[in-house]
Amino acid sequence: MSNDGKINSEIMAVIAASVASMDSRPGHRLEVKSIRRISQASPVWSTTGRLERLTRNLNTM
Repeated sequence: MSNDGKINSEIMAVIAASVASMDSRPGHRLEVKSIRRISQASPVWSTTGRLERLTRNLNTM
């Protein structure tokens, strides 16, 4: 992230590629339309649990 608060285009490309790699179902395509930084209000362990649950749900679809 630059000093003016904007996310570098290379960082955006890496994030979009990471999101796209999570969904490998044929015939489906994910599109990242926006990226914004959010404050971390939850403890790290809680956020990790949510991410694991989301990943598990994406893999069962």
